[in-house]
Amino acid sequence: MANNSFAGALSATGNHVKIKSPSDFCAGQMEGLALSDSLSGAALQMVHAGEACWISPVYRTKKPFNDLVASWNVETPEGSFVEIFGRVWIPEYDGWTDPDGISYDGWSDWISWGKWSPYIARSCPHQQDSHPRKDSEEEDGWVFANSRYCGGDSSLNVRGSLTASAFQLKAVLHAEEDCKVLPSLWLLAATWKNTNDPAWQSDCSYPEEPVEPASSVLLDTPALSQMVRDPDYGNVICSATSITMLMNGQGADLLPEDVTMVNFDYAFGGNGNWSFTCAAAGAYGYESYVSYSSFEAVRQELTKGYAVGFSVKYSSKENDDQPYLINAPGHTNGHLITIVGYYFDEALGEYVYYSNDPGTDSDADTAHREYRQSQLDKCWYRRAAYFLHKKQDGAGNYVRNCRQASLIPAADRPGLWALTAEECRVVLPKDFLEGRREKFGAHGSILYYAEEELSEIPDTCRRVTANHKFRYDGITVTEDGYLTFAENAMEQLLAEGRSVKLLVLTNSGTVWTADVRG
Repeated sequence: MANNSFAGALSATGNHVKIKSPSDFCAGQMEGLALSDSLSGAALQMVHAGEACWISPVYRTKKPFNDLVASWNVETPEGSFVEIFGRVWIPEYDGWTDPDGISYDGWSDWISWGKWSPYIARSCPHQQDSHPRKDSEEEDGWVFANSRYCGGDSSLNVRGSLTASAFQLKAVLHAEEDCKVLPSLWLLAATWKNTNDPAWQSDCSYPEEPVEPASSVLLDTPALSQMVRDPDYGNVICSATSITMLMNGQGADLLPEDVTMVNFDYAFGGNGNWSFTCAAAGAYGYESYVSYSSFEAVRQELTKGYAVGFSVKYSSKENDDQPYLINAPGHTNGHLITIVGYYFDEALGEYVYYSNDPGTDSDADTAHREYRQSQLDKCWYRRAAYFLHKKQDGAGNYVRNCRQASLIPAADRPGLWALTAEECRVVLPKDFLEGRREKFGAHGSILYYAEEELSEIPDTCRRVTANHKFRYDGITVTEDGYLTFAENAMEQLLAEGRSVKLLVLTNSGTVWTADVRG
């Protein structure tokens, strides 16, 4: 092949690349970065504030593809962010000369998955390649990335009937001059498929070391309903709730409300962005990436003790506009569920999967819904899955600015409560609860619970803090930044001798956890 950009190209087997080891990173080009052993695994650490870049080798794929999704796990302290790019090589354009006499080497433009950090209004833009097409006079390029208008799916797509046969990834890290800790990258991954091939699903591989699959599995992954979370957005946080269950299943103790503040895509206006969701889990320290996967691979993950996130569309009714799924809680045109186990049903002659489905009315109803593989197969949207593994030692230290506080009655002002930290009052803006996720900066959620008030869950599920009966309604912020609670709800809980905790979750990085004192 004449294209000299393929010098040193690596062959990618299956439909995954996972870049994590020292040799993986050293195979690429780095500028302003150094290999670090600050984590239990390898990481690329930024050397100086400003901008640093890592470019992967060219990866040649065994089969052509037209859909590519990138994932990344990074440490991005306040004052820093990362931007991930990808480009693909389309053989049909290698050596092509357009009507204006311009020749091309087959490589698309670098396409961005957007700037990402827990501390910025991160967004995955609608972006398209700038090159002209052979088959159209429209200026819409060879490839496009479309999170904003495609439900946050965040994939790089080749237009029309063409396919790509190689790709590269690029990570650009940014840090402000006063950034106290510089960012680092510790995982970069990609998964791909060719939907022009009717048999593309058979090419979905397993990117990890295989083991002998168990005959049956039921993990104790915590069960969390999204529908009992903050009513301002609870019905649309299936992705955040599912990845929260995955992390809590590996030892975390997180709330879906906090996780949605980290994975929210401000371009799309939602938290269904697959890449951002796995980046959020990575920011908490958990290895996580998107996989175009198979049921065999899912059973491998479950055998190893890892629950799996599933992108689905389904209906609990037959002859509906979405595939029928027995035991589903309702109808959805786009949803994320958590698969926590499986067994083989001899009577049905197929595998049945246990799901913690967050689209239910209670934590108890979330687990463990049994979904048949033959039906789930039709519901599994684009074969997209979240793979999440154990927490990386030394990672997850900068995802949120966690502050300890107290909530105490305001002196000489009955009914008002002051949030205080280090003997100073924390003054929240009056509109703090407006646009809790959508208005970045000085906005967020306020919620509280009594330690004694627990939600019902099956005995087979591990209990976490999120399995309390949280309260959200009747909270207001006054003009001068005090809190009030309708119908003296806070005073009544304390009068009953309850131990109450209040959380203030900002969408710009800070979390206040307060003990309530009467």
